[in-house]
Amino acid sequence: MHFTSTFEIPCSTFEILCSAPHVEWCVIANAKPSTFDEAVIEMRAAVGSDHVLVESDALAGHSCDTIPWQRTCSAVVCPGSRDEVCAIVKIAAQHRLPLWTFSKGKNWGYGATMAAQDGAVILILERMNRILEVNEELAYAVIEPGVTYKQLAEHLKSRGIKLWADCTDSTPQGSVLGNALDRGLGHTPYGDHFGNLCGLEVVLGNGEVIQTGAAPPDSPTWHTFKWGTGPYLEGMFSQSNFGIVTQAGIWLMPEPEAFEAVLCEIEQEENLPAVIDSLRRLALAGALRGTAHLINDILCLSMLTQYPHELRQGQQFLSDDVRRELRSRYGIGSWSLTSGLYGTVAEVRANRALIQRELKPHGKLTFIDKRELARLEWLIRLVKRTQHLPFVSRLVRLLKYCLIGREPTEVLELVRHAVALLQGVPGEFIVRFAYFKCRQGRPKSDVNPARDGCGLIWFAPVAPLTGKHVNRVLDLCRPVFREHGFDLSVSVIAVNPRSAVVLMEIFYDKADSAETARARALYEDLVRLTLRAGYQQYRANVANTHRLLEPIPHYQCLLDSLKTAVDPCGILAPGRYGVGMVEGES
Repeated sequence: MHFTSTFEIPCSTFEILCSAPHVEWCVIANAKPSTFDEAVIEMRAAVGSDHVLVESDALAGHSCDTIPWQRTCSAVVCPGSRDEVCAIVKIAAQHRLPLWTFSKGKNWGYGATMAAQDGAVILILERMNRILEVNEELAYAVIEPGVTYKQLAEHLKSRGIKLWADCTDSTPQGSVLGNALDRGLGHTPYGDHFGNLCGLEVVLGNGEVIQTGAAPPDSPTWHTFKWGTGPYLEGMFSQSNFGIVTQAGIWLMPEPEAFEAVLCEIEQEENLPAVIDSLRRLALAGALRGTAHLINDILCLSMLTQYPHELRQGQQFLSDDVRRELRSRYGIGSWSLTSGLYGTVAEVRANRALIQRELKPHGKLTFIDKRELARLEWLIRLVKRTQHLPFVSRLVRLLKYCLIGREPTEVLELVRHAVALLQGVPGEFIVRFAYFKCRQGRPKSDVNPARDGCGLIWFAPVAPLTGKHVNRVLDLCRPVFREHGFDLSVSVIAVNPRSAVVLMEIFYDKADSAETARARALYEDLVRLTLRAGYQQYRANVANTHRLLEPIPHYQCLLDSLKTAVDPCGILAPGRYGVGMVEGES
């Protein structure tokens, strides 16, 4: 239920709340008549004054994302330990304050650090950033939610530990656990991030702490035996609001004896269904163990350059002729495939032969091993060092053509970073695609599209891994993109041998109010259209998760019953993924 609170909100907080359109101060039903000021005093006593923010600038920075929806928070709290998390949860329960938790808050395009309702307290766990254990023999680590991809990768490398941590193609400063708990995806055979969590420590809505797995205290199998004993509960804490995970075990990949990147440029759009079917056969046969990513030409261009507004020729999107010209200019196909081969030298050789047989008929196939990658990196450095010397630059371009081909340096850079991701090495190069329609351009470092006013919405339906189903999803969505005046940008990710995430990017100019409104309408139409066709979403942004359970009320009733049991005051992220909705919320 929404109503105006009688809480005494600090002036700076009150001003920013009132400045947002259609804002109501949202608290849990049956709230106690405690003041907001009292809650802030108690939270500061629990975690330190420097770690409870109510200033307008801090609140504004945590109340926006690249999506066109906005929710204004009332405070930002950064605990430094599990005990401090427990204390904040108990304070929030006492004062009936909605509490939304984020690990690092880099979930751009899905909500970043936004709640689903105005007036929530935002809990950010970035100070909890300890790597508690790395077990090289059993190939797992135990980490806190503030540990980043960059931190974990550097920890393993600096200690000479022969284990790889899978990563996303987003920021290296993203949370390993935060992404895993939202079922994020990577690139290696360990790319199912939630699937590789084992053994969670969780703070419940009453401030109590539990460990999943039903193992005795200090059990040596807590982080090795995923299922534990009895009911399996870890899934309750993924894409949910049943508790706050304060540490977890994550399985790591032993460094393989051999590795090769697989690249395939698919020139003809009509070849896509056959490629999808080939990927399924290869994955089921075990030849492709990692995730396979197929990106279309628009998404590939977003990684290489800024949006070519000047080429729209009076339309709101690029014509087919313009797209063909851009593909020719950059030497890319209608679709580009990346995946990896991992194993012994013999395994990689055998699987390479299987992949050649399946994919060679459909496009230009390239394999890159570590030696060829080193040559590519050397050539890129040489091109950059000599580009201001005309005569030498011409010789270098000739050398590049002889060794690699006509591809522009931007494409070679993209290949280099994509191959690094296939080996669990995070980087900022690819995530800069979020700036595709940002008029100020993209930064070379310190990437933060939410801060910089970029417009990006993710839409991610799941389809069976068949050419027929993936094509059906694309055929459903393509005309809707054009109807609203947008280019279809999409990545098809083979997440397992039987399923694909058809991950679409809605790029829009956030400074253009009309285009922003069209982007929002496009997203809402896509949600309705694919839901009617029976395709569920892989993830949803924070402003729209309330719709996900509408078609399945009995399932929602079960989840709400569980929510009441583990969070009796209903303070933990009410309404996240449709669970524990506040009455009247929409």
